[in-house]
Amino acid sequence: MHAAVRLSPEQLAQRWRELAEDPHTPDFYELDEFGELIVSPHPSNQHERIAFLVAKALETQLGPGASTAVSVVTDIGVKRPDAVWMPESRWDEHGREDPFPFVPDICVEVLSPTNTSAEIDMKVAAYLRGGAREVVVVGLSGAVRFFGSEGERSKSLLGIQLALPAKLFR
Repeated sequence: MHAAVRLSPEQLAQRWRELAEDPHTPDFYELDEFGELIVSPHPSNQHERIAFLVAKALETQLGPGASTAVSVVTDIGVKRPDAVWMPESRWDEHGREDPFPFVPDICVEVLSPTNTSAEIDMKVAAYLRGGAREVVVVGLSGAVRFFGSEGERSKSLLGIQLALPAKLFR
C-alpha cells in the first residue's frame, strides 16, 4: 500500500540513502514516487554484459562519462537505468551523490523478460521529463530504439550507434 503523498525529490533521495544503509534491504530495488520499495530480480549475467557493452560503446562514441547501474531521482521515484552517459563535468560535480538528484543526459534500459511495456514506457517518459537528451531501449532480440522529447526517433540524434553481438540475444 502506498503512502498518501508523493515524496519530494529530496525525500526520495533520503529514503534511498536510509534503505542503502539497512542490511535487510534487498540487493536490487528501486523506489516509486511514494518512496515504496520496488524489488526486482537481480539482472542476469547476460543482461549485465549487454549493459556494460552499451556503456563501453557510449564512452567510445561520446567520450568519458558512462556507467552502469547508477540511481537517479525522477518524478516517478528513484530508478536505476542499466547504463547512463553524461559529461565528465557533471560527474566531477555530482559523482559522489547517491542517488543523483537529476537524470543523466543519456539513459539506457536493457529489457529483461519480466519487463512490461507500460513499465518501460513510464521510465522512458520519466527520464525525458527529468532532462535526458536521449533514452535508448535495447530489446530482447537486440533491436535498439531511440527516444527524445518528441517521441521515438528513427535513429540517434546524438550519433549513437550500437552494434551489439547477436550471440547475446539468442
